[in-house]
Amino acid sequence: MLTCGIVAEFNPFHDGHAELLRRVRNELHPDQIVVVVSQWFSSRGLPCLLSVEDKTRMALEYGADLVIALPAIYAMQSADYFALYAIEALKSAGVNMICFGSESANLDDLKAKAKRIESLEADVTTSLARNAQNAGLALRPNDILAIQYIRHASSFGIDVHAFLRNQNLKSATAIRKDFFDGRVQKDDALYHTHQSWSSYYPYLRMQLMMSSPATLRSFFLVEEGIEYRLKECARNNDTFEGFLNDAISRTYSKARIQRTCMMILMQIDKTEMKDHQYFFDVIVLGMNQTGRDHLKTLPKGTSLCSRWKDVPQRLAACMHKEEQLYSLIDGAPARWNIVRL
Repeated sequence: MLTCGIVAEFNPFHDGHAELLRRVRNELHPDQIVVVVSQWFSSRGLPCLLSVEDKTRMALEYGADLVIALPAIYAMQSADYFALYAIEALKSAGVNMICFGSESANLDDLKAKAKRIESLEADVTTSLARNAQNAGLALRPNDILAIQYIRHASSFGIDVHAFLRNQNLKSATAIRKDFFDGRVQKDDALYHTHQSWSSYYPYLRMQLMMSSPATLRSFFLVEEGIEYRLKECARNNDTFEGFLNDAISRTYSKARIQRTCMMILMQIDKTEMKDHQYFFDVIVLGMNQTGRDHLKTLPKGTSLCSRWKDVPQRLAACMHKEEQLYSLIDGAPARWNIVRL
């Protein structure tokens, strides 16, 4: 039985996602397709334009059979950990092949680059992309994730399949930029227009200015004295754009700053994160009949969550924080509603 897994953010869902789902279905002919998707916030520390319910519904309509969640504390991580947690969830959901889009789609080349990166004496203070660049390896965004999928899938005995990314299709980054620049986008009637960092910044700025460095230091991802830099940038800037430009450095990328700030806003402390060093939970967001039948085949003892009471206590608190933060900006409750087709 072939169960294909896809790691996604859908921020927002676009034609490239639809094409990947179609190609997995038509070219690999799996028995089922499982998608693990970040919920209200993305790996880059961005609030999502689509609700979790809309992400799930669109994934099912375009070919997924089962959609499961990657909560913010796992999604808002570097490429390495983002891939690891996503694949842990897919492994728990019975996936035996990971499928992804790549700028090169050359598995032999990607595997060779993965081995070369693992052998490097990496600078732990900076990103994989910068470490690769310092080693003379040019990696494009999807290939960076592809390398991590390959590494972690191998450790779980999961096969991988790469599809060549269609460069003619608009990326999620380009869609977000054009949308916030006022240009009409496909399905943008579903977008949550206030979900941008400019809406969150007043709350972040107040928290940074009113919290002591020791308090900020207690939050996850606040390391190496960055709390002082963030406080100074907050004092000096009344817009998020200005704050971000001042905060970025050789050590701290845009995504790292955004992730760190979201962890501060969500009040996720380092002690709390000690209970989240792995993610072998299957949190169901939506399914069709094939997906329902697949869930029945999962081994006894699988952490399968389709209701709040099923969610482990250590995780429920963090998921509530994520929903509450998103709701603060949206003006309406962000709820976990399972989509059934």
